[in-house]
Amino acid sequence: MKGFDRPLKPEWIYKTIDILEVGETIYKKRDQIDDILVELDGKTGKRKVITVMGRYFLKDIDNSRGRKVTDNLIFNMVKEESFERAKPLMLFNLLVKAPILQKFSKEIYRNYSNKDIIDANYLREKAYHNIGERDIARRSLRNFLNTLVDFSLIEAEGNNYAWDEKYQVDEGMMVNFLNLYSKHYVDSPQISLLDLPKHIFFYFEIPDLMKLAQKYNNVHWNYVRRINAALITMK
Repeated sequence: MKGFDRPLKPEWIYKTIDILEVGETIYKKRDQIDDILVELDGKTGKRKVITVMGRYFLKDIDNSRGRKVTDNLIFNMVKEESFERAKPLMLFNLLVKAPILQKFSKEIYRNYSNKDIIDANYLREKAYHNIGERDIARRSLRNFLNTLVDFSLIEAEGNNYAWDEKYQVDEGMMVNFLNLYSKHYVDSPQISLLDLPKHIFFYFEIPDLMKLAQKYNNVHWNYVRRINAALITMK
C-alpha cells in the first residue's frame, strides 16, 4: 500500500494550484513553489512535498510520474474557489484518493468520532496491525494527523489530539464532493446515497442528501428513490 509520505498544509496546495495552469510543466515553477514551501528546510523535503501534491492534486492519480499538470477534477475545482471554500474540497480529495488515509479514518471514526480526545498511541498500534509495514504505518499516520491539524480539524494536546470544528458543507460544495466521490472512490457514475462510507464523510457537516438529490435531479444527476434505495447517476 502506498504511504502518505509528507504532511500537507492547505496553504501549500492552494497557492501551488494558483500559480500553475493545465498543461504546464510543474518543475518549471519549482523556484516559486519552493518559496511557497518556505517553512521547509532543504531541497529534499520540498521535493517530496511537491511529489505528494502532484500525486493528489496536479496530475491524474494513475499518472504520478507525469511532469505536467493534467486537466483533472480537483485542480479545476480549487482554481474556482476561495481558499476557505477550497479547504474542505482539498481534504475530501485526499480522503477519496488515498486508501491508507481511508484505513486511518475507519479507525478514527470507529474509536473516536464520539469522543473529545484521540489517543495517538492506540491509533498507532491499530495502524501497525492493519497495514503491517511498521515504518510506513508510523510515518503515514503521523503525516495524516499533522495534516488534519493543519486543516484545523484537530488540535495537538500533548501526545494526543482534540477535535476542533467540523467543516460546514453547503449544497454547491456537496455536489463537488459527490463528483469526487464518484470518480475516485467508487469509480462509477452511480452512487448509493444510503451507503456512503461514514468514515469518509464524518469530518464534515453535510446537507440533507435526499433533499439535495431531489433538488438537483436532472441537473447534476438522475435520481431514483425506492423504499430501500436512493441512487444518483452523475451526468
